[in-house]
Amino acid sequence: MDPTIQMMLQGYIDGLASMKITDDAIRQEVEDYKKELMAFGESQNDPATFFPKFQDSGLMGKYMDLSTKITLAAQAAEAPAEKKEKHIATPSEWLEPFRTSYDYIKNYPIRERGLAVYRKLFEIGDRHTNITEFLAEVERENLLWKLCSEDTLGILDITLTGMDPLYKGLTYSTLRNMEAWKASVCDADAYYQQDLFAEDNAKMPARLLQREHYVICLGAHLIAYRGPQGKERIMEMIATGNCPRPEFMSRAAGMVILKQQARRTLEIIKKSLGLTFDDIISDEFLKWKLISTSNVYGLSRAYIQSNPNILDILADTVYNEIIPDISLIDSIKREASLNFGRWRMPEDPEYKKAEEIARQTYQHLPYFKYEDQLNNGSIHVGTGEGFDIKPLAGTSPAK
Repeated sequence: MDPTIQMMLQGYIDGLASMKITDDAIRQEVEDYKKELMAFGESQNDPATFFPKFQDSGLMGKYMDLSTKITLAAQAAEAPAEKKEKHIATPSEWLEPFRTSYDYIKNYPIRERGLAVYRKLFEIGDRHTNITEFLAEVERENLLWKLCSEDTLGILDITLTGMDPLYKGLTYSTLRNMEAWKASVCDADAYYQQDLFAEDNAKMPARLLQREHYVICLGAHLIAYRGPQGKERIMEMIATGNCPRPEFMSRAAGMVILKQQARRTLEIIKKSLGLTFDDIISDEFLKWKLISTSNVYGLSRAYIQSNPNILDILADTVYNEIIPDISLIDSIKREASLNFGRWRMPEDPEYKKAEEIARQTYQHLPYFKYEDQLNNGSIHVGTGEGFDIKPLAGTSPAK
């Protein structure tokens, strides 16, 4: 399972595990729900779209329904079988189940926002001896709802630190979901806010990704035109004298088509987005999407170029061949000042070096702190019998 999704589901499973279940039928429902939740997590591989899909699946609503059912069943079980003088609980007694839950999750750094609500709850309890006054203040502060909302916001907030802040198409869903949770004041309101979020999320990320998609297409056209499958291959054939006519004609025809595709894409980008090629290569985010990069850390937090000379090569191609629209013959006759050379592949040492640089650069961010702890087994991440999350494949517990 993706570690970020695993991390998100942890909060929901722990929330149920920390509740006192008095009914065997409900206990079975909870176990079935846990399995359903984990199966859903295994079916997802994109943390950016996880919450919208989680909402659409009905599993978030099911979590709220189960929580309510557990609470009502526990209250019913504690009701006396016959009328007698009822003991009025003190704030300290009323808080005992919450202290149990707090002790259960206090070692999870990802739960800090939720833990802060527990501590606020205990602080109010310490100031009151009258249960009515205590509950009135808890209600005014809306702390019982905040136990849920702040816990979720903590997970989302930490997840956000693993994302490239310039990658608006990726971060938008998480930021918008956080807004929905911050605006919610109860479970019914949460349903409403999540409906608004789902509707908005169906269209906005696509709009934000439009620039990226156009630029990626432009880069693909330029690389195919200028690279080892296009001009560079033709120049090699001519230089070596190994120039079979069928292959030469095929690649030459491909260059003509690719140049027109690149020109057309540049026109679309200019007309639709108001961006020139100069704008693209001066944009800190878009230039990385142009030159065929690969993510090497976190949720697109760090990239590595697939070729060391690629930005200069593509700029030279655009300014001297694509925009002037020179002929195929003139293009082939132009001496290349730079060659693509060998493409970097994921198994190359450069990738490992890039990963290490990124790890050192971002190790202070909460997402990576928690991921490291999760991977090396330095914190307990149990979720109840049969649901312990093990260290991820390829890692070993810290010695």
